[in-house]
Amino acid sequence: MIIPPGFERVQAPRTAMLVRADGREWLVPLLLSAVRGEAAANAVRALGGGRGGSVVARVQGNEVVLRPCRRGGLPAHLLRETYLGWSPRPLRELCTLERLRCLGVPVVEPLGACARWLVPGCYRGWIVTRYVQGACTVWDWATGGTADADRVAVWRQVGRAIRQLHRAGARHPDLNLHNILLRPAAEGEAIVFVDFDQPRLAAVFRNAAADLARLRRSARKLDPQGNNITTRDLDHLLSGYGEGE
Repeated sequence: MIIPPGFERVQAPRTAMLVRADGREWLVPLLLSAVRGEAAANAVRALGGGRGGSVVARVQGNEVVLRPCRRGGLPAHLLRETYLGWSPRPLRELCTLERLRCLGVPVVEPLGACARWLVPGCYRGWIVTRYVQGACTVWDWATGGTADADRVAVWRQVGRAIRQLHRAGARHPDLNLHNILLRPAAEGEAIVFVDFDQPRLAAVFRNAAADLARLRRSARKLDPQGNNITTRDLDHLLSGYGEGE
């Protein structure tokens, strides 16, 4: 694993960390507090959605999201927060996010990550990212009753952002309407992808159809009748994706 520029590796007893060098003095204590089960000491509030356990924390003027690594689906019933392997997911996620960010892909900014070895080859993990001020999920936005013209523009923008992700050779392992944020920007809204968990990178991404189908299933699972997200909305998303060709 190649450590991204501006980050450094930190070792503690049974704990491996990657942190931004310019934030080491507060990131290391924050991650270690999570390891000890004391993350609530710095928490401003809990964050809903995802697989639970994420909190917004404020440390030395920095507002961040501290997220534990948790499984979804059937494996969560057996090993919800415990992972097997020698290359910890949170450290790989941090490296991938930073690489994508440097390529200009609109992903959340990673700040630190750690893995706590329970026994050799078995660990729990956490990742710290920059909190996105003023943002809401695409699902929350879609249910907010925006004007038709704004809806067309935003759905197309979401499609273009997904295309940008794919052009960088990446896929989001859980692409759904809760993992795409809209944040206020100088010109309309900006897209930010969050909660990658286990991102995958390739020289060329060749499975766009599966990613887009997953997003469509997410929309229909949240809104089976299409009251808030219409077929036309999703068509505008696909049109925006095509604009990035």
